Amino acid sequence: MFIFREGDSNIYFIKSGSIKIAVLTEEGSEQIKEIIEAGEIFGRFIDAVSDQQEQVVAVEDCMVCYLPFTNWQNFIKDNEALSYSFIKWIGFRIKKMERKMDSLYFKNSRQRISESLQDIIQRFGKPDPEGNTVLKLKLTHDEMAQLTGTSRQSVNLFMNELRDKGCIDYRRNKMIVKPNFPINDIMSVLS
Repeated sequence: MFIFREGDSNIYFIKSGSIKIAVLTEEGSEQIKEIIEAGEIFGRFIDAVSDQQEQVVAVEDCMVCYLPFTNWQNFIKDNEALSYSFIKWIGFRIKKMERKMDSLYFKNSRQRISESLQDIIQRFGKPDPEGNTVLKLKLTHDEMAQLTGTSRQSVNLFMNELRDKGCIDYRRNKMIVKPNFPINDIMSVLS
């Protein structure tokens, strides 16, 4: 389900669920930039036209609220605490993008896949009664490859190795992370 397309001038707040932000390439294919979750905001924060055609699609059931851009400008201008929080959030986003750029330059594909998987499990995973962590995020291996700047084959190989070691089990709509899986040190499993 599409939530936002370029040219829309609203600021959106994710109340529940998660979404993916993607750009359309010149060939018309989708290239995922990031996945964001409940509690985050997105939209056009400056009154400018982008040279990329961006779209936002729900990854799972979600509730999204919006505020027209002009209302957002007035709201931010009149609320000092919100302005400060927004500036901090922008700083956090810049640091996140810097880390992603450093990862693309200085880390190999397996390290990038490992870090991205760790982030996704920690952000979107939910515990189940058996002690597993369940990830119901509908994220294909191709989409994971786009997020990590790797190939789908590299992601397939990596995920199959983790499954063969008994750390995860995955199906089309969910991944089950076993209790013995060291989420903070995924690469140690594959050494």
